[in-house]
Amino acid sequence: MLMEGKHHHGQSFSERLKQRFDWQSSGKMLVYCIAVGCIAGFLTAGIYTGYQAVRSAVQSVYPAVGIKMLAAEDYTPAKNKETADHVHNADIVPPSPFIARNPWGKTERHDVFGYVVLPRYWILIPLIPALGGLLCGFLIWSFAPAAAGEGTDYVIQAYHFRNALLRNRVPVTKTLTSFLTLGSGGSAGLEGPAALCGSWFASLISYGAQLSVADRRTLLLAGAAGGVGAIFQIPAGGAFLVVEMLYASTALELSAILPCLSASVVGYAVFRYVHGGIFAIHLPETVGIHSPLDSLMFLLFIPVIAAAGWLFVRLVMEMRNRIFRRMRIPEFFKPALGGFLLGCVALFFPQVLGGGYEWIPPLIHGHLPFLFIGLLILPKMLATALTVSSGGSGGLFAPSIFIGGLLGGTLGHLCQIAYPYFGIPIPPPDYTTCVLVGMSVFYAGVAKVPLGAAVIVCESAGFHYSILIPLIVLNLIHIAIQSPSISIFEEQVLAPIDSEAHFGNYSVELLQTLTIGSALELRSQNKSTGSTLSSRLSIPDAIRQIAPLPEASFPVLDESQNFMGIVHANDVWDEFQHYSKHRHKTVWDLTRTDALSVMPETDLYTAMRLCLLEQLTELPVTAAQEPQKLLGVVRQQDIIALYNQRLATAVFPRDTARVLSNNSG
Repeated sequence: MLMEGKHHHGQSFSERLKQRFDWQSSGKMLVYCIAVGCIAGFLTAGIYTGYQAVRSAVQSVYPAVGIKMLAAEDYTPAKNKETADHVHNADIVPPSPFIARNPWGKTERHDVFGYVVLPRYWILIPLIPALGGLLCGFLIWSFAPAAAGEGTDYVIQAYHFRNALLRNRVPVTKTLTSFLTLGSGGSAGLEGPAALCGSWFASLISYGAQLSVADRRTLLLAGAAGGVGAIFQIPAGGAFLVVEMLYASTALELSAILPCLSASVVGYAVFRYVHGGIFAIHLPETVGIHSPLDSLMFLLFIPVIAAAGWLFVRLVMEMRNRIFRRMRIPEFFKPALGGFLLGCVALFFPQVLGGGYEWIPPLIHGHLPFLFIGLLILPKMLATALTVSSGGSGGLFAPSIFIGGLLGGTLGHLCQIAYPYFGIPIPPPDYTTCVLVGMSVFYAGVAKVPLGAAVIVCESAGFHYSILIPLIVLNLIHIAIQSPSISIFEEQVLAPIDSEAHFGNYSVELLQTLTIGSALELRSQNKSTGSTLSSRLSIPDAIRQIAPLPEASFPVLDESQNFMGIVHANDVWDEFQHYSKHRHKTVWDLTRTDALSVMPETDLYTAMRLCLLEQLTELPVTAAQEPQKLLGVVRQQDIIALYNQRLATAVFPRDTARVLSNNSG
């Protein structure tokens, strides 16, 4: 006992602390996540301050020349009228629902084409976003082309394929260009630069601390969660959004939930300390699902919202791929053109300028006219597509939430009209609940984040969790009927197995450049051939043939040497144990005719993925034109051998070499 006490007394304070504090596992990651969340909160607060400064400077130009845009606060009940916030027939300013005809309020104006009413200096409306886009394009294509478009995709790509490493110039450029894009009226959100800056700081910490690749990936997600949770004041929603946005299915990164939650909560607290509560929405007590018919109506909402989500994603992608990328003009000029076209849309619908988050409170409380809500859906989609597809910098979270809310509000108003018209004796679904359902279901479908979207909507609406479970169910149904390819995040992969984070220590890019034919050739050079079994073999004869062999499955051939399927060695052994009862059985009776096979043109990534999903160690290789002609058998070891050979000799395309070099740090 004396020796033990002496030994303990001789230890340093840091050594005793390490014994009592679990530093090597959860303790280390917890400290890093808190630090990342804290810095992400301060960085995001700086981003918000810079955005507000640019936005205020730009918007001060409009009243200076006599242009007055109707703001969200203009659509509130008149001050001299005592009415609840959620009453829909209050005295709205302006009272006419046809606000698309005159969206400029009482200002000096003139008619264009004898119909559309515009302010006198209307040319500034398209010129200011165009100028912001021009400056944005110059910065992006001069310093960091990866900063163009939706910044969250760059974080997803870094997680899956770049070992969680980010280039330093991308977040800085992304932040500056987001100020220009959003401040000048671009239809995008701040979550892109917020997530990218948080992830960038996490990448710096993990690289400096020489963390493992797995820990780097976790900390990268924590940084993104800290930024998103801070900028939109969604402490839990930021974490769930980040762990779900990696995949185009219902998969999520389960091991990263707690680290992301820690960073998101800390980032939220830091941002709130600097700026206070900037998105405070209080819901009426009527929110909720009050009858089975309400649930049925919300289910009927889903196909409509799914169709709108498909249209929105296709509009963003097709406008970028088929229009802006094919334009033979300088790349830096494309965001300017997108900004100018956005301004043209804003001449008729000035409410499309900006992300749209400021319009959500009056939308939720029913202060916006019915026709305003319905007529603004397509212009907002078009404005967002013009901003992001042209190369402007910003995220798609805020516009998507706003578009979803517009859809939900429109459907809610239609229910309020239809119920009395058809004589339905019960009250229609609560309007505010309809808006929340639209926001959650729409964003869940276009971003593939069913849990995150539900939590985000509940937290954005004043931490109102009473409808959390119904929202999750509706989100899952939407994702079930929507194609995985319909997503605003192009770098998403379908499942964890498609990510290098879970695929093992292999480069997906390199595996995709190699083919099964090369692996088959390598095996023949090593004088190794696959064994086959005749379909007419008896069970004892099959046992004698496979007993000395290492393979776990064997191709089965008929009398004409046609490929019929595969038989697993375990099935043969199991049948042999009961051979006395089934003496008449042959190998054909145990053959799996629906077995998977590959062709020489199949890439190694697809083959390896099949091996892992189907738990196979061998894959039959058949001819492309003659699927019954067996060319050989490729084992999983052959795929790995070819991969290692090419990696050692550096014989692969230049693009793959560049990616591998980036991944290596």
